[in-house]
Formats: sequence, C-alpha cells, structure tokens
Amino acid sequence: LGGAMLWSIDQDDYTGLFCNQGEFPFTYRVRDILLSSNTYDEQDTFTTTKVTKLRTTQKFTFVPIRRNTTQKHKRGISTPPFNFFFGHFKTLWNAPLYHRQLENWTKQYGKIYGIYEGTHPVLVVSDPDFLQEVFIKQFSVFHTRMITMLDDVSHNIGFSNGSIWRRQRHVINPSFTATKLRAMSPLINGSISDLMDKLLEHSNSGDEFNIYLYYKRLTMDVISRCAFGIDIDIQHNPNHIYFKKVEEIFGNNTIVKSSIFKMTQLIPAFGNILGQIYLVHNTARKYINTRVLPLISSTKQLDESALAWLMNRLHTIVEQRQETPIPRKDLLQLMLQVMTKEPNQDTTEVDNKTNYWLSKDEVVSNTFLFMAVGYETTSTALAYATYVLAKHPEVLKKLQNEIDQLPIDNDDNTNDEKIKEYPDYDTVTHLSYMDMFISEVLRMYPIANLTIQRCAMENTVVQGINIEKGTSVHADIYSIHYDRELWGPDDPYIFLPERHKIKRHPMAFMAFGAGPRNCIGMRFALLEMKMLLTRLLREYTILPGEHLESNFNIHEELVIAPEQLVLVS
Repeated sequence: LGGAMLWSIDQDDYTGLFCNQGEFPFTYRVRDILLSSNTYDEQDTFTTTKVTKLRTTQKFTFVPIRRNTTQKHKRGISTPPFNFFFGHFKTLWNAPLYHRQLENWTKQYGKIYGIYEGTHPVLVVSDPDFLQEVFIKQFSVFHTRMITMLDDVSHNIGFSNGSIWRRQRHVINPSFTATKLRAMSPLINGSISDLMDKLLEHSNSGDEFNIYLYYKRLTMDVISRCAFGIDIDIQHNPNHIYFKKVEEIFGNNTIVKSSIFKMTQLIPAFGNILGQIYLVHNTARKYINTRVLPLISSTKQLDESALAWLMNRLHTIVEQRQETPIPRKDLLQLMLQVMTKEPNQDTTEVDNKTNYWLSKDEVVSNTFLFMAVGYETTSTALAYATYVLAKHPEVLKKLQNEIDQLPIDNDDNTNDEKIKEYPDYDTVTHLSYMDMFISEVLRMYPIANLTIQRCAMENTVVQGINIEKGTSVHADIYSIHYDRELWGPDDPYIFLPERHKIKRHPMAFMAFGAGPRNCIGMRFALLEMKMLLTRLLREYTILPGEHLESNFNIHEELVIAPEQLVLVS
C-alpha cells in the first residue's frame, strides 16, 4: 500500500478491529487527515484502538491489531478472531454449516456482533428490536442486499437494488394477489395429480423411497405451469433436460462451494468482471456454433454450461411468447405486457412512483429467478414438513382430522355445488391448524438463511449504534427462531404448532424475511404447500423409512436442505 510494514504479523488470529468499508481488516487508511500527535483515538463502527503516527510520504497508516484478545467497542460490540485477508470467510467456508457457525458465535458474543466477509463489514444480529429498526422502520436506508451474482442473472427482483428493485416489485407484485392465486389453483392441482399418480406406484409395496426427489419435480412442474404457461411434464420424465440442468446448477454444492463463487464473495468486484467474461464467452460460443462450424461442415458444437443453457432457453421462451401473443394469465405474461425495447433511466430514489417497465434482460432474469427459487425452496419446505409428520404421528392425526372436515369429495356422483373435487385457494385458507403446522416447520427449519440481510446505503444510527454506509446487517435466523425469550414458555426445541396461537414479536418469525423486501412469492409457496399436504394426507399416512435419519443429513448451499427424505410407501 505504498509503505513497508514496520512490524511482522501472522495471517491468523486477528481480533477486534472493525474498519470502515473497503479497508482490509489489518489496515486503516487515512486519506485526508494528518495526525497532529503521536497517537490518535479512532472510534470506528465497532472498536476503539490506538493509531500510531508513522513517518511516510504515503497517505496510508498501518494499524497493529492486538492478537489473542477480543477488543470491544464501548457499546459492547465484539468480533470473533479473523484471518487478515479472508476476514471470517475462512472460518465460515470451513464450517460444516454456515448458519450453525453464526449461531455458535451468537452464543459466545451476544445478539449483536461484527464479522468480516472478506473486507466487507457485517453486523450479525438476533436482537428483534434492532432488526425491526433495520428491516422496517429504516427501510429507506437498508433497502439493498449485498449479494454478488453473475451479471446475466442479477437483473431481477431478488438481487437488484434501489429504484430498479422498486420498479420491478411494482410490476411483479400483482401476480400474487388473491385473485391470481385463485386462478392458479387448477394448475397447481394438475401438477399435484401427476405426483399422486407417481405415489400410487409406490403404494402398498412396502419399499423405501426418497420423496424429496418427487417434491423437486412437483415444484418445478408447478412453477413452469403457473409462471411461464408451459407444461414440460417433468414428473413423468425424471430425466427431462430442464430438470437435469437446474439440478446441475443448484445441486451438489455446485454454486456455493465453487471457487468462483467464493471469489465473488471475497472480492465483490470480481463478480462484475466474471459476468463480462461469461457474456463474451457465451456470445462467442453461440457465434462459433451457428456461423463458423456449419461452414466447415462440423457436426460437433462447443458445449454450454448448465447456466448458459438454461438462460438461452429462457431467452427463447420469451421471444416465442412475443412472436405469438396468445393471452395467458401467468407471471411471464404480466412481465411481457410492460416489457420495452427502450428502457427509461431509473431515478436514484427508492420511493419514485413512475416509470414501471421491464427490459428484456430483466424479464429473462426474473424468469430464471422464479424457476430457481420456486423449485428449490418450496420442495425443501415440503421435505421438512413430511419429515416432521413421519416423526410426530400425533401432529399428523390432528392435520388429517382438520382436512377431513373440508367440503371435498372427488366422487363424480356428488351434486352439491359446495362440495369440491380438489382443494383450492378458498378451501385451504380455512385450515388454521395447517397454518400453525407450516409456521412451526419453517420456524424450526428455516431455509433461505443467506438472503435475510440488508446493506446500509448511508450512514445511520440504529439503537444507539453508528452504522456506516456499506455495512451489512445479517439476521441470525436460527438464533432468533430458537430464542426462548421469543418462543417460550415451551421449549423452542420441541415441535409444537400450537405455540403460534400466541402473538409474538413482529421479528420473531423471519422464514420469509421481513419488511417491504420480504419474499414476494410467500403466498404462492404457502398455497402450494397447503394444497399438496391436503391432498396427500387425505389419502396417505406418512411412515418413516428405516434410513430416514441416516439419509436426512442437512447441508447448506443457497438453501438449507436435507440430502434425502426416505419414507416407507
């Protein structure tokens, strides 16, 4: 950094110093300040430390960090030991489960502490009042997420920020109103019927099978029908190319454990560079395959990555829907209606209320997002719900008793108009115990831990703590969901749906996030889960397979999911 280190340092076991955004944890940069004394008390966001004046012609001052002790800010915020370059990533990457490491640190350092994601400062918080201030009351300050993705898939409502996010949210939000969800019920039931046909093949055989895999195919089928108006029949074709490509992208730790993903976490700017490389590579590959190879009569083509394959197919779907404008009632149709070839310039204000449009890249990127999220999160939630039912027969019986009271009968001889063949939106909204059951499942088994975070877009103060622009606030969901103060008096480690009868703190349950930027597809996911469980439990009792526990091992990628869910048919 323009000057020699005046002391030797080890790479590991640095503690205490929480510098401003953009600085390495072992340095502190002074650009515009000349220190007028030999020492200077610098109070940054988290620590108070002594800065020793150095004789140098450069505008950088190195700060020695006390080893083997945890320094605390006067407000009591501390940070675990960190690596000088990786920050806390080295510990997090090596941890068996990311969320368990945060939970362990919370037990050791309290409900508010600081970590470094590479060079990026993060507050890890399980204090509900603090989180309510961040996610709701100061949303105008904390309206973004610090998540780095490839540029080609980041133009969507999940990863965009500021006015771009608000514009997209306004366009997409109407897709999940009660009216739209009612209209989607027959499509969801169609996919569930296909699943029931597959389960029938297992019935009475007594063989073990992994129902989680069936749930993945179901949710992919549902999102394809409801969001894009296409029937790709994945459930009857387990080797369908779409399913294989999505599994290749999101399965087997492909993304989170990859070196490229870690580099984008460590150096966010690397994600932008990588995005440009990916774009050039994909464009060059398509040109060679379509223009060059045919000229030399070559039958071979350059292979696509799974991500490139899927994005190119989604581009094709969007173009085909543009060319054949058949009226549909799906999410893609809603986006196509506001798609423009000449995007307007977004304002910098989050609260801007004009210019609601989408570019083609945004339409394709949101299509990818809903396919990925709708497939992975809901199938995982269903897997957890089924796991609980296999272990708690008394809960299963209560659910079945409630379902038996519904006006549903698939007998063709029924003439009563109030009797429905299958459960729909209006039917499942009356299942109060089902509501509590699903909430308890998602309390004990939260899924999308990595995305429940916000980033400060300006300097602010929360609960008396100064938070500088660029600092992220990460909600420690597991610590919140198992907090005895929030979820007592009953033991929060016991599965008890009835605990949701009691009104809790607004931030005690964060399975879908919180505030204006919570999960936009929450109501759709809950509807899908309720309809599936209603039909499943009307016909079947869930029994655990011999290998239920041994194959249930939790792993953490973009979602926290089990490996398998083995049941007895």
